[in-house]
Amino acid sequence: MNRLTKILFLTFILSSCSYFLTDHKNDYLNEKQEKSLNLPDNLNTRPIIDYYPINTVSQENVGSQYEIPMPQQVFSSGTSNEVRMHRLGEIRWVYVETLPSSAWPMMNDFWVTSGYGLAKSDPTSGIIESSNLGTADQETKLVMKVEHGIRQASSEIFITHITNIEGQWIRVQGEENLEEVTMRKVLDYFASTPPSGGTSLVALNLNYGQKASLKQDESKSNFIELNLEYARAWAAVDRALKEALIDVNDLDREEGVFYVNFSREEEKGFVRRMFSGDSFKGEYRILVKEINEKTCTVTIIAQGEEAKAYERELLSEINQSLS
Repeated sequence: MNRLTKILFLTFILSSCSYFLTDHKNDYLNEKQEKSLNLPDNLNTRPIIDYYPINTVSQENVGSQYEIPMPQQVFSSGTSNEVRMHRLGEIRWVYVETLPSSAWPMMNDFWVTSGYGLAKSDPTSGIIESSNLGTADQETKLVMKVEHGIRQASSEIFITHITNIEGQWIRVQGEENLEEVTMRKVLDYFASTPPSGGTSLVALNLNYGQKASLKQDESKSNFIELNLEYARAWAAVDRALKEALIDVNDLDREEGVFYVNFSREEEKGFVRRMFSGDSFKGEYRILVKEINEKTCTVTIIAQGEEAKAYERELLSEINQSLS
């Protein structure tokens, strides 16, 4: 190593040491938020959700109080690979405990082997269409929709049997409707086909459509937001209360109210004995409110000040049991 090389090497080492020995804890205060990227107008993208917004407090006001928003609730979904069929009125769907990006390739394989044929497969929208099941004069087809379920890491499979009448697609009525028969075939396919553990990269966008989330408004009140119509939101909360073993004293569907007892006993687990202290039991009203045709909220009114402290815990129990 010649003299010049040694000098350059020594200079590099000293400059590196100087950087690491300097206090950089406040460097983040000098960071600036860059302008948004200009994307092409014809690019199909989903809105970007900023889960970790940058604190815009200036360096002069670093000592001011800054309240970090409560993070979205994250919990483990079922691990039993459960598959079941639900029904609400005339609507049927298959529930499966796997992400839509994993259910998507399995459903593509189902249509290939089902005998219905595969005419369309769009991972962006989650829609799969069968070939024509009718005649040249009367075209009919089955349309499948793969969506994210209410529970985390779950999928819901919907099937509609439609026919083309005078240029308009309408749902097939009566005994000729193949929805229930096809649903049962999908159910049997999931039950008999071992999960491969794979995922479809082109269908990853389907994983962002979770239908339930525990939130907090500006007044610090907690609520569950359900991206469901009212009838299904009511049925989902009713099922969640039963699954969570929460006692329902009375209910009023027209007013959207459940009257329940919620208890937190020491016997329910080692972790709760460590952190919860004494057992507790209180009375609550659970309100299911329709915001619009596709959105509902679930809120809680506690009976008494002591019970009010456990409102979010009760909402958390309901949110984890929704399916």
